[in-house]
Amino acid sequence: MKFIVCLVFLTTAGFTSGQSTQEVRAHSGYTQDGQCSYTFVLPPSSVQQCGSGQGEAGLQQIREQARALKIAMKMMGELQNKYQELSDVLEQRLSALEGNTRNTTQSGQGVQQQWVHRYEEDGWEQSKQLPEVQPLSTSSAATGSKDKNGLPSSCTEVTERSGFNTDRFYVIDPDGPDRGVLPMAVQCDVEGGTAITLIGHNSEARTHVNGFAGPGSYSRNVTYWNSMGQMRVLIDQSSLCKQHIKYECYHSVIWYPGTTYAWWVTWDGRQADYWGGASPGSGKCACGQSGTCSKRCNCDANDGTWREDSGFLFHKDDLPVTQLRFGDTAGSAQGYHTLGKLICYP
Repeated sequence: MKFIVCLVFLTTAGFTSGQSTQEVRAHSGYTQDGQCSYTFVLPPSSVQQCGSGQGEAGLQQIREQARALKIAMKMMGELQNKYQELSDVLEQRLSALEGNTRNTTQSGQGVQQQWVHRYEEDGWEQSKQLPEVQPLSTSSAATGSKDKNGLPSSCTEVTERSGFNTDRFYVIDPDGPDRGVLPMAVQCDVEGGTAITLIGHNSEARTHVNGFAGPGSYSRNVTYWNSMGQMRVLIDQSSLCKQHIKYECYHSVIWYPGTTYAWWVTWDGRQADYWGGASPGSGKCACGQSGTCSKRCNCDANDGTWREDSGFLFHKDDLPVTQLRFGDTAGSAQGYHTLGKLICYP
């Protein structure tokens, strides 16, 4: 179904010559095949006065009328472009309502999507390379139950089958066909000759924090490409997973005697008691654990110097990070947080 809107209007440009006023009119309407058409109507005098002996005055009047026509045509072109944009938007929305596009759930914090792989009935090898990822309705079942034609279980298998491009997404099914969680869209890459799996989220950009005084009063929810169930299956079946976390601080602490001002939240909602590069339960950042800073963290110096605490989180039972919390950023105190993708190894 296509929405068609045709604007019908009248544009008038007036020009005065002596006691007479000349008008240039522009009309729009429908043709028999349903298309918008435009008609420009010149005043009779524009024809009658050609060669009438009025000389330069007559030519000037014609020039002005020509300019008016040019302006009117430009206006109509802009309106036609706007009409086309609106028509395209309406078509897209209608298609989405009819269920012909994508199943996307959007919240204020980000977008979470489910994907499925599209491939030929006669098998994977016929396609030579991985097809594009297509959106998956949550009511659909994973296809490809035959082992040799099924979805790859990991990025390692993707590499073995047909290779991959690092800037594309591929669908894997870590727990196998017809059971467990739905197939999941991931980004594949290579690190030191090993195929690794990456899952992104809505909080990867360096983000400024200011104006939050109380402990953990700033909150940032992390929304991933995939569901928590899918990511936990991937983590459980991986030998190693990690996620990089960084906080840049200016007069803003992570730990202060007796008070925790900044922390991150585990996949199951627990407040973590360690920072990137440190061990679970340590209550420290990387420098505090290695003894390279005088306090628990670099940021705990709480001075007028920009400092940083960063490192990888490796404890699989805690990953992925689902929320970031910060405080002590009132007035001139401030910070920046950055959270990396979840990265898993076979």
